[in-house]
Amino acid sequence: MENTNIEIPEQYNIALLAEKIAPTSKKGGQRIIITSHANPDGDALGSSIGLQFLLESLGHTVSVMMPTELPNFLDWLPLYERVMVAETDGMRCAAMLNEADIIFCLDYNALNRVNEVGEWIGKSKAFKVMIDHHMLPQNFTDAHYWRTSASSTCELVYELIAQLGYKNLLSKDGLACLYVGILTDTGGFRHATSPNVFRIVAEMLEAGVDNNVLTDLVFNTYSAKRFSLLTYACSQKMDYDEALGIGIIVLDREAHEKWDIRRGDTEGIPNFALSIRLLRVVVLVTERKDGSIKLSMRSKGDFSVQEICRQYFNGGGHRNASGGSSFIPLAETLHKLKSALAKALTAEKY
Repeated sequence: MENTNIEIPEQYNIALLAEKIAPTSKKGGQRIIITSHANPDGDALGSSIGLQFLLESLGHTVSVMMPTELPNFLDWLPLYERVMVAETDGMRCAAMLNEADIIFCLDYNALNRVNEVGEWIGKSKAFKVMIDHHMLPQNFTDAHYWRTSASSTCELVYELIAQLGYKNLLSKDGLACLYVGILTDTGGFRHATSPNVFRIVAEMLEAGVDNNVLTDLVFNTYSAKRFSLLTYACSQKMDYDEALGIGIIVLDREAHEKWDIRRGDTEGIPNFALSIRLLRVVVLVTERKDGSIKLSMRSKGDFSVQEICRQYFNGGGHRNASGGSSFIPLAETLHKLKSALAKALTAEKY
């Protein structure tokens, strides 16, 4: 299949996928690799490990692989320690993808979202499956389950498992992982919700998932360093445009060195800042050591940050939560960002 953005149906070749992952008594079953995007979040890890539990219960040999290191704030997830990281174990990851029978691509729909792992997936002869909820998917897989109205990839994984008739095989740990992805991608059920996702959540709670425990583990386990960084970012590094309702937080290379910022340390900062009443849009701009710049955008209501990320910063995501990248100097990036936001918010008024 070609790697181009085209119109694709929401489901494709699911019957063939069902045949390939059917329960097996064959020793080892299928060799399956589950991959997700760089800088994995709760949905990436939750959907991957949740699916891993299900596929292993069907008798298959399953490994989860991420392009980059995992966030520490989710290190309590079951099977976290088994997740492979390509940036530190590239040769083994490349070999396993080359030898795989099936590769799942979760929570991303373009091979450039997974760094060098995308090249290895593209070369592999494995049967490839995409499960995702982002816009404009590339047509690079042999089967897919895709819907942009879903709150999260975890919602879609749960739906697919139910559709295939394996819902009763989901362990409590597997359900907890899928719940975490829904919990994080909806910001604690503050956005991207629907009657469907609440029905799924109700089923999970009835099956024994403990919302209180998981909510506490996800949202109330800040380290002192991470909490100090959050308050520093919001109180000292955010500029406001009260007229337009914009807040822009800039963490430059100097801030990275001062705080020794690692992956996961900045998680939650835009959402926290968005709790300020006057703000409609918050953007976290982080300058990396290599000079590239990451943008994480959050919004309230109907304003689409997804459009800003897609149009100006080679990114995308969801209406109220998106991300992008910039490879021009920080000052130019900020000028471009402010101009794009001002143009979109001003046009919205007329």
